Amino acid sequence: MKRIHNKDEIVQAGLDLILSKGFNATGVEAILKQAKVPKGSFYNFFSSKEEFGLAIIDQYVAEVGEIFHTIFTDESLPPLERIKKSFEARIAKFEGYDCTKGCLVGNLSLEMSDQYESVRERLVQALQLWTKNLSGLLLQAQEERAIPADINADMLAENLIASFQGALLCAKVRKSLEPLRNFIHLYFDIFLAQR
Repeated sequence: MKRIHNKDEIVQAGLDLILSKGFNATGVEAILKQAKVPKGSFYNFFSSKEEFGLAIIDQYVAEVGEIFHTIFTDESLPPLERIKKSFEARIAKFEGYDCTKGCLVGNLSLEMSDQYESVRERLVQALQLWTKNLSGLLLQAQEERAIPADINADMLAENLIASFQGALLCAKVRKSLEPLRNFIHLYFDIFLAQR
């Protein structure tokens, strides 16, 4: 196997480990071994594990953002269908991991938000970006009269994300997609369904 000397490759190797094992359970030594870099090379790129954690969040948000952007900008689908499809894409990824790993933003929010203020702030930014994207689509859905105009789009977007993260947590614990399927059914077949 080739040695990794590129910062992005080190971040990707660490991201895979941290998604599987968590931030605190993944030591720098494990990251170095996975990335096949000497300790000195790691610290040439990152001053601390905290800084490395911020880079991992940025990488994850960029990867998920690419998937979301493709779905969110697909104007062949109505806004609510795009939102539903974005959650289904995340569920498919989770299923591909045999109901393990989950969402890095959710995982680190539980694990890290009380440990490093910089990490907490970066997670807030990630959630705000997700909320903004969903809220924009919900506003479009309101303009198309697909959902009531008196619903606060930002509040609904935040609630969708919180409910999805909770369903994902339950799915992870149960090793079952059922909580996620229930999330999709309740929101998109019942709560937000056109009447």
